[in-house]
Amino acid sequence: MTKFKSRRLCSAVLSVLIATSPVISQAQAQSVQTQSANAAAVGTEKSQLKVGQRYFISADNLNVRSSNATSGNNIVGKLNTNDEVEIYDLLNEATPLVQVKIIKSATVKADVAPELFVSKDYLSEKQLLTAASKYFVVQNVATEITRVYERCTETPSCPHKLVLETEMVVGRPEEGTKQDPHAFKTWLGHAKISEWIKFYQDGQAHYPHWYRAGQDLKTIPKAITDGVSKLVNSRKWMVDDGRGGTTIYGAFGWYAAKVSPADEINGMNYQWLHGTIGWGRDGSESIELTRGFLMNLFSNPGSAGCTRLENRAIAYLRSFLPVGTDIYRIYARESTREKEVISGFFKKKVTPLPRYADKYENPGNWNYILLTDGAQQSGGLTADAKTIIDKAIPVVTNYNLIEAGNYQYDQYPNATALNYTRTAASGRSGDRYRIDSGKKEDAGKTNFRGYFLVDEGRLLDYSHPDSQSTKGVIKVSGLADFRNSVPEFLATTGAHNPPEIQYQAEQENGVGGR
Repeated sequence: MTKFKSRRLCSAVLSVLIATSPVISQAQAQSVQTQSANAAAVGTEKSQLKVGQRYFISADNLNVRSSNATSGNNIVGKLNTNDEVEIYDLLNEATPLVQVKIIKSATVKADVAPELFVSKDYLSEKQLLTAASKYFVVQNVATEITRVYERCTETPSCPHKLVLETEMVVGRPEEGTKQDPHAFKTWLGHAKISEWIKFYQDGQAHYPHWYRAGQDLKTIPKAITDGVSKLVNSRKWMVDDGRGGTTIYGAFGWYAAKVSPADEINGMNYQWLHGTIGWGRDGSESIELTRGFLMNLFSNPGSAGCTRLENRAIAYLRSFLPVGTDIYRIYARESTREKEVISGFFKKKVTPLPRYADKYENPGNWNYILLTDGAQQSGGLTADAKTIIDKAIPVVTNYNLIEAGNYQYDQYPNATALNYTRTAASGRSGDRYRIDSGKKEDAGKTNFRGYFLVDEGRLLDYSHPDSQSTKGVIKVSGLADFRNSVPEFLATTGAHNPPEIQYQAEQENGVGGR
């Protein structure tokens, strides 16, 4: 990844950011009222629906129930836009539900329950034309890098534009359960962001919120990089779990993006995108620590295999990626369409990729103001400084202001080479789950299929590695369009420039010293 000098926003600039946002007293802040508008769905009357006719679902995350009741624990799945159902029984006018048969869905099996019920208000006779999101996310589990692209719509085969690339930590292959040694690995496939939650906590409360509404800000562990020893400071993020053991404080970080489909049958195994321990000013140090000292292991099955980003990165994504944004998880070798030229011997000169020459060693800048407002809420307040200032949201030091700063993010695409001289756990080998041996003599037996062109955001001759060939390491699920095929806008062919593979040294192959 391109190295650029990280610069923190100086205190003077921070003062300007905060000064331009209205600062009020704590008493005034407590009296500020937040108004919200709830839009009620306007659906079709039952008299217009017909038993035996098929309908398309007109909303994402529509609850499927196992009984004719809108309360109680009877939700057995969630349908998405353009899933298809057939009405079996209209029921009576007193209930907003109708009984259905599932005809087509990538997220809910037709026999998930003996009887299935959905709201009548989200049934359409015509298939909906859904607008593609402006941005999409590609997470390469092999290289542990998350990239965001702006979708190109000029022609069907135009290359997309990289917006950001950042490191992530995926589910650990070193951990598992007695029943499934691969239980905590990250699954591949296509999903969509279904919800953003600020300061999320897992459903079983194994890991405390990074911040909980009403919490004294002084009780949050201090930054990992404050002081002499990062390791000592990181240990302060290990806290009593109330069950006689220890747990990780704030493991889900500032924001979490839930995805849909989510379940473990046809979804992404509840593997969210989220932040991590530490403060914004800790930068990527918090990511590096979670590769080693702090386990990337969640005892809650609903969070095993989540992808973890540093807090500034996840907060930035929250600021511009809306609900509905596509997320594609792949396991691929990386390459570029264009060629980066390195010349010189003693003093090397880099001629950048032409499309991104202005982004080379020129990071993007994003200013943030993280407030307590919206804690634990779905769609909780963004940390985008401009939004907070433009909306005149009160910023009160020692009351609702947690941290303000600047995030410099990489805008230049860097293809990660396969490097088997590095350990898989380092996050630098390009093969995190070690699906290949790393031996040069086995190069023709690779389990990788195709390449990911990081400068275009497209896949060249790609398919997911085979689960059987990788002995169950690779698991593919999610939306049907990316299980056994590649969407047209993501697919490409032609010449490219992959980086050279670094194979294991001979002594590592067991043939050295003979």
